[in-house]
Amino acid sequence: MKIKPIGERVVLKPIRAEEKTKSGIYLPKSEDKKEGIVESAGRFKDGQEIPLKVGDRVMYSGYSNEELEVDGEKLIIVDFKDIIAKLED
Repeated sequence: MKIKPIGERVVLKPIRAEEKTKSGIYLPKSEDKKEGIVESAGRFKDGQEIPLKVGDRVMYSGYSNEELEVDGEKLIIVDFKDIIAKLED
């Protein structure tokens, strides 16, 4: 199933925090990072596309995100205003 958000919202696949560092140190279980991969994006009120594309890696803030599970995969829907950065290599 494909989800297309309505309005100024973005569907993200959250990125899980790593439990082990590259040097082999185990980290205690912590809250998920506030990072995700864009799955789909809506449009601004004036009809323009949100400047994100599928596969972009972003950081987001806020706690009022809508969580859902589609085809066994955890996704979240966030308002575009809660996306604080686009991460690039």
